[in-house]
Amino acid sequence: MKKIYRIICLGMVCLTSSISYSQNNPELNTLIEAALANNKELSSYQLQTDASKANIGTAFDFDKTTVYYGYDENNVAPNDKALRVFGIEQTFSFPTVYGAQRKVYKSQWEQNRALHEIQKNKLILNVSLIYEQIVYTQNKEKLYTQLDSLYAAFSKAGSRKFELGESNYLEKITAEAKSKQIRTTLIQLKSQKQALYEQLKSLVQGEDSFQVSNDELSLLYLENVSTGKELQKNYLETVSNTFSSQIKLQNQNWLPDLSVELFTGTNKGLGYHQNGFQIGIAIPLFFSGNISKRKTAKLEQQSWEAMRSNREIQMESFYMQKQAELNQHREMIKYYTENGQILSKEIIKTADMSYKNGEIDFFQYIQSMENAISIESDYLENVLSHNKSYLELHYFNFNEQ
Repeated sequence: MKKIYRIICLGMVCLTSSISYSQNNPELNTLIEAALANNKELSSYQLQTDASKANIGTAFDFDKTTVYYGYDENNVAPNDKALRVFGIEQTFSFPTVYGAQRKVYKSQWEQNRALHEIQKNKLILNVSLIYEQIVYTQNKEKLYTQLDSLYAAFSKAGSRKFELGESNYLEKITAEAKSKQIRTTLIQLKSQKQALYEQLKSLVQGEDSFQVSNDELSLLYLENVSTGKELQKNYLETVSNTFSSQIKLQNQNWLPDLSVELFTGTNKGLGYHQNGFQIGIAIPLFFSGNISKRKTAKLEQQSWEAMRSNREIQMESFYMQKQAELNQHREMIKYYTENGQILSKEIIKTADMSYKNGEIDFFQYIQSMENAISIESDYLENVLSHNKSYLELHYFNFNEQ
C-alpha cells in the first residue's frame, strides 16, 4: 500500500506543478511561425491581397488610342483633289472618374488586407487550440499512466489475496476490470493524441516533423486581449468603405466623357498639309439606366449596413458569452487550488490508512480513489476549457450564425 500511495502522490505532484500562467511559449511560437510560412490557404489570401493592390494602378487605364487613315473623294483640297487623312483619336472619362475608381480599388485592397489578417489570426488560433489539446492529452496520459501502475498493482495484489483466501472472487475480478479499463483509456488517449497531431500537421504543412514536448497544462495569459476583436471591427469598416466608394463612383456616370482628335490631310498636288482637331463631349441623354444602377448600389449599401449592425450585436454577445465561460472555469479552478487539491490528497491519505486498518473494504477504497481522481480530472478539464475560451476571446473566433 505504501508503494501505491507513492504512485498516487507522484501523480498529484505532477498536476500541482502545472498551476501557473503561461505567457510566452517558444515551442508554440515555432509551430505558429511555421504555419504562417507554409499554410497554403493563408498564402491564397495573401495573393488575393497582392492582386487587389496591383489592381489600384489600373484605375487610370484609358481606352485604346485610335489611329486611322482615311480617303474620301467628298473631302477635297483647294486643288480639287481628294485628301488622304491621317489622324489619332483618344476618348477619356471625366477626370474625376479616375480618382473615384482609384478609391474603389484602394478600398477593395484594404478590405482584402483586413480579411487576410483575420485569416492569419484564425490560423494562429487553430494551431494554439490543437496545441493546448495535445498538452492536455499528454497531461492526462501522464495521470492515467500513474493510474495504470496503481490498478496493475491492485490487480496483482487482488489475485494474490484471492489465492491465499484473504479475499473473495468479486474483489479479484473487480481489480482486474479496473486495471483493464484504465489501460483501455490510456490506449484511447494515445490514439486521440495521434489524431491531434494529424490535425496540427494539416495546419502547419511543413516538411519537418515536430513533437510537442510540453506536458504541463498551464493557465494562459496573453497580452492585447482585444486584438482579434479589433481585426473584426476593422474588416467591417473596410467593407462599408468599399460600398461608399462604389456609390461615389456610380454618381460619376452622370458626368460626360471627353474625346480629342488630331488629324492631317494632304495629296500629291498639294504642297502642304492641312491640319485640324476635334474635341467632343459624350453626354448621357437617357437617365433610367443610371438611376436604376444608383438605386441598386444604395440598396446594397443599406443591406450591408443592416448586416453589419446585426454582426456587431452578435460580436458583443459572443464577447459576453466567452467572458461568462471564463468566469465559470476560473471559479472551478479556484475551488481546486483552494479546496479540491487538498481534499483530493486527504481522501487518498485517509482511504489508504482506513483500508490498511480494516475500517473500509476494497470497494470503498476504490470508490474513494476514484473520487480523488475525479477531482484531478475535473481540474484538467477546466484548465483546458479555460484556455480554449481564453484563446477564442483573445483571437476573437467569431463566426456569424
